[in-house]
Amino acid sequence: MLIRVVVAAVAFFSSVIGALAQDGARAYFLLPEDTNIISLTMNLLHTEVAGSEFDAAVLTPSYRRSIELFGNAGSVLIGIPVGSLDASLATPIGVIDLETDPAQGDIFVGAALGLVGSPSLSLMEFAQYKPGFRAGVAAKLFLPTGDYDSNRLLNLGGNRWSLELSLPISYVLADTMIDPELTTFELVPVVQFFGDNDDPFGPANIVSQDPLFSLQGHITRNLSRTVWASIDGTYKYGGELSSDGVDQGNTQEVVTLGATLGWSPTPALALRASFEQTVYSKLPDSSGHLIRATAAYRF
Repeated sequence: MLIRVVVAAVAFFSSVIGALAQDGARAYFLLPEDTNIISLTMNLLHTEVAGSEFDAAVLTPSYRRSIELFGNAGSVLIGIPVGSLDASLATPIGVIDLETDPAQGDIFVGAALGLVGSPSLSLMEFAQYKPGFRAGVAAKLFLPTGDYDSNRLLNLGGNRWSLELSLPISYVLADTMIDPELTTFELVPVVQFFGDNDDPFGPANIVSQDPLFSLQGHITRNLSRTVWASIDGTYKYGGELSSDGVDQGNTQEVVTLGATLGWSPTPALALRASFEQTVYSKLPDSSGHLIRATAAYRF
C-alpha cells in the first residue's frame, strides 16, 4: 500500500510539473522586438489518484524578453515557482492529511525561436504585418533547485531535472497582428524528459520516469480589440514510473478539455484565466482539473 501511495504522490508531482510547463493558448504569439514581459501566474491543481486526493497552489513570477536571431523572432524566459501542496491519502488505517509550508519550486529557464513566418519586427512593423503560417522550436529546462526533503512525501521541488522540447505550429487568420477579428489555429507537439530522483521518499533508491509526450491544441479568436477567447485541448501519453528499475505499470494517457478568456485593459497589461478538466484518464480512479490565472505587464 505504501508503494501505491508513493507512486500516486510522484504521479501528482509530475502533474504539477506538467501544469507549470504547459503555457496555454497564444503562448508563442509573435511579439515586437525588444519586448519585455513580467508575469504572475497562479496554478490551482486538483488531482485524484488511486483513492487519494492532492492539491497544489503555485504562484510563478516569470520574465520573458523577445530577441532577434538571424532575422527571426525569438524569446528567452526564466521563472521561479512558489507554492504549497496538500493531500488526503487513502490508507488501510484511514485517511491521512498532509500539507507543506509555502516553499520554492524548481527554477526553470526557456527559449523559443520562430523558423517560418516569424520575422523580427519593430513595433510599427508588427502593427502592419499580415500573419499566416508560423512554425518554430522551443525548450524549457527545470533545474533541481526547489525545496526537497526525502523524509517528506510531498515536495514542491523534484530533486531531478526535467527538459521540455516543443514544436509550436500555428496559422493566423488576420489582415494585421492587431486585427480585432484575428483568429488562430495552434498545435504544439511536446516531449518532456525527466532525470532520475536518486534520493526518493520510501524504500526505493532511485525513481525514474519515461518521457511524456503531449499534443496541445487551441482555437482562439479576438472578440474585440481587447478581449479574446479560446477552446483548448491536450492529449498526453507516457511518463511511466519505475522504482529501482521495476516498472510501476502507470503509463499515463490523459485527455483534457478547457477554455481561456483573455483581456487587455491597457496596451501594457494583459489578463487571462483558463480552466481545464480531465475528460479521460487511463489510470484507474484518476481525475482532476486545473485553474490558471495570469497577469502580464509588457514594456
